[in-house]
Amino acid sequence: MLSEGAQVPLQQAAGKTSVELKDKKTTVEITELPDDSIVIKPDYFKPPNILKSLKGQLKRADFAIVSNAEKNKWIICIETQKATGKDSEEVEQQLRGAQCLIGYCKCIGKSFWQSKNFLDGYQYRFVSIVNINVDKQTTRFYKPKNQPKKKLHDSPEDFREIQGHQSLHFNQLT
Repeated sequence: MLSEGAQVPLQQAAGKTSVELKDKKTTVEITELPDDSIVIKPDYFKPPNILKSLKGQLKRADFAIVSNAEKNKWIICIETQKATGKDSEEVEQQLRGAQCLIGYCKCIGKSFWQSKNFLDGYQYRFVSIVNINVDKQTTRFYKPKNQPKKKLHDSPEDFREIQGHQSLHFNQLT
């Protein structure tokens, strides 16, 4: 369904699947992706010229991962930034734009491919990765005990911000 340039190739090393999310000024590695993942560059497509950008509807996030993990189906929209600088409203608009592109693909699959359940049952997650230009940090993710649970990042306005990582484990995004 997607053109070749819109997809990011997956890499295999030591039996594990990973991907390098390269943008103009940033590179983030996502490790241990489920093997059947597809990584898309939503901003690869030119925005339609029939719309005005009155509320940021022409913006799109840098990447989207569509994946069937062992127990869950995920669509993770990701915005990357070398440093902090974008306000949360702009990041939210970009994440929302990626969600709309996935929605469009879902309609195409159902309508043109006659696949009535195309992309149904997927959980959305929205992530902003910032300060990527700092030194590499450990990819281990430990949740301290007795720490209040963070807000679920299942909508663009409630996105999770991850700072200072050049390498992340897939589970850190879900």
